[in-house]
Amino acid sequence: MIRYRIFKIGVGSIVALTGMQFIGPTRINQPVDRSIALSGVSAPRPVVALIERACYDCHSYETRWPWYSGVAPASWLVVGDVNAARRQLNFSRWRRYNPYDQADLLDKICDLASKRTMPLWQYRLLHPRARLSAAEITSLCAWTTAEASSVARAGS
Repeated sequence: MIRYRIFKIGVGSIVALTGMQFIGPTRINQPVDRSIALSGVSAPRPVVALIERACYDCHSYETRWPWYSGVAPASWLVVGDVNAARRQLNFSRWRRYNPYDQADLLDKICDLASKRTMPLWQYRLLHPRARLSAAEITSLCAWTTAEASSVARAGS
């Protein structure tokens, strides 16, 4: 009796997981207009490389979707995280932010990187290259602080 119940639960789980694959979220990468992307900002090449390595998968339209982003239920989590991240900050739309928003976002970048809350822990777990060293955070914050001042002055 118990074996039959375990068998039914196992078959039901397989059927449910298989069915979930048909109702996954849509992964979207819009075309990137480089004239409005972060590449137009005067950042040192190492800082741009760091941002592209650690931030772009979630905070741009240049997401490299990993294989598991197409498999439910992980796909729901990944696509949800990317969509939420893009709403907060999208480097592909950087030039469309007004100077005050740019300055605020630059401050937040440094703050969240310094607290090690960005990149998210689950992203760092699966993407070890996204982990920022103390030296990288120092370099990133030096640039964001200088750039935020410059952007704020330009917006005045």
